[in-house]
Amino acid sequence: MPISDRDWIAGHVALMQDDLPEPFLPVLGQLVADTIAIAAYARAHRIGGAGLDEAGLVLGTEGCAVWGSQQKAAGLDAAFLNGTAAEALDYQEVLINGRNNGHAAVVIVPAVLALAQMRGSSPEAVLKALWAGFAANIGLGEALGRAHRANGLGFRTTSLTAAPAAALACALLLAADTEMALAATGICAGTLPAGLLSAMSPKVGSYSPDKDFSVGFSARHALHCALLAEAGATGPEAPITGDKGWLASFGAGSADTVYLETPASDRDLAAYSIKLFPANFGCQAAIRGAMELGREIGAERIERLVVRVKTSSSQSLSTRRIDNHLAARFSLPFAAASACVRGRSVLADFEGDAVHDRAVLGFMDRLSVEGDDALEARHLEKGIFPAIVTAYAGDAALGERAYDGPFDGVDQAGAEALFAGKLESLVPPALARDLLAFARDPLAGMSRLFG
Repeated sequence: MPISDRDWIAGHVALMQDDLPEPFLPVLGQLVADTIAIAAYARAHRIGGAGLDEAGLVLGTEGCAVWGSQQKAAGLDAAFLNGTAAEALDYQEVLINGRNNGHAAVVIVPAVLALAQMRGSSPEAVLKALWAGFAANIGLGEALGRAHRANGLGFRTTSLTAAPAAALACALLLAADTEMALAATGICAGTLPAGLLSAMSPKVGSYSPDKDFSVGFSARHALHCALLAEAGATGPEAPITGDKGWLASFGAGSADTVYLETPASDRDLAAYSIKLFPANFGCQAAIRGAMELGREIGAERIERLVVRVKTSSSQSLSTRRIDNHLAARFSLPFAAASACVRGRSVLADFEGDAVHDRAVLGFMDRLSVEGDDALEARHLEKGIFPAIVTAYAGDAALGERAYDGPFDGVDQAGAEALFAGKLESLVPPALARDLLAFARDPLAGMSRLFG
């Protein structure tokens, strides 16, 4: 018999009574620190949706932290503002899973931390609620599958999975109560601001900040639904698996409730990967390969650069019209050309006049992106985003790089050093040190950052 929504929720409620697994602490620490740093940079530089904080909202000296600002806002507004800013650079984490990908921290972290500040929650309770939220997001993503964004459909995975997961996490931070958690999740799933992918479509070509606002609305919505449930509001008995429910409405043929049967405690949070470069995750391995070849060979010697990626990425990241920072971040041709020509891939390469650099745009004419069905199959099996980058002079291959992701082959110490460098590039030194300390020991660092 399939698992009921109530039993699935109860499995996450039980996490609040369990000991937080030791290996999950640095994972949660990195996800939180990464999200805050990205949002702080976006707000400080007024990038994308983070440049419109004052539209309809009141900021002041009371309330919850607005990352990257000295001002504060009411809890629901802070969740919106921080979610919006965390999404603006497309530098956020990604779930690596064969059934689904998408982002979760940009919704879960702003919602849970705003609530934690509103209620003065303990560090341990906050981390356990985050654990439950990230575990729930994996289960929802696996149960949903990928069809909601295929065959002409364009629902955002982040909007569909991370919002109910965040509502569940917020409800658990309020009380380890199955009825209230079910109500919060059900209200959220039934009233979703289901974001669309139109802004990132190469055929549309707008690359507009509704992408950012979608995440902000999801974070705000999740928190609001938990508060409504706490106040006594109820939701459907079977909002996820029931008739005309979440899976029935968004599954589009790929939904499978069997994936909800995996116990919440068995979900591995190491499935979430941060990004090493400030561009879409589908560009990450290609950026690394192109950057290394550019450094080794020299872009001036490369007559042709061939980037092979999974077939779907060769289509969704194909734009060559670079009108703004977001188009650059969602363009495999631009991101790989920039990395090869500049021998790096940093924040400044995707901002301001850098996206109109003639050397990079000219090199794009020598760069081709090819879809590879074998790489697509590996993606569907493991959730990875592999790339093979080959440099040519005439018909002669000058060099090749093949990676499954930005951290492929990097040991733990190397990955930690790269993460530290990322934080240092995003925020002032003192905050970078605090965030890095939090990432390493989130229980001890919680009160210093949020106390």
